[in-house]
Amino acid sequence: MGDDAEYYMEQQEEEARFTQACEDAALDCKRKPLLCWADGIAYEDEIWSWEPLNQILRIFSHLHRERQIGSDCFVASGIPIESDEEDWDNEHSSSLETNDLREVKLVGELKFYLANSEGDATHEVIVLSRYDTEMLRKEVVRQKSSAKTLKEKMVAEMLEEMVSVIEADSYRNAFVFARKL
Repeated sequence: MGDDAEYYMEQQEEEARFTQACEDAALDCKRKPLLCWADGIAYEDEIWSWEPLNQILRIFSHLHRERQIGSDCFVASGIPIESDEEDWDNEHSSSLETNDLREVKLVGELKFYLANSEGDATHEVIVLSRYDTEMLRKEVVRQKSSAKTLKEKMVAEMLEEMVSVIEADSYRNAFVFARKL
């Protein structure tokens, strides 16, 4: 009977781990992290995250096209991932091997798959240099002073965090930021 009790307890522990993993995944899919690569090297952790209730498009596009910040901006359906260790069954990763028919965009040595449309996009990407810091800082001040909604305040906070990252790595030249849509 000892073996049966031990087996039963192991099964309960495994079920509890599975339930926790499912709950964590459900919460994780609502989060919209901001990822960063500096001179092609990925930051190990997301640099900022929020949980908007809906998809918010064209934040980086507005910065690039209207404010002339950054050297490039695009929407991607696949982003570089250095390690899939945390995605125990790869269900939640944006694997670059899943669809070889997509157009590839190289930023340095980083490979992104371009989205065919905003509906297909998983990330909005902007390429900045350390020389964009001052313009980005001015945009943060402008957005913070004009923010009326929580969404506008959160966007200003995200941009402020991007400035902080660039300033903290002042010896790096190129910064690629990808925000999950």
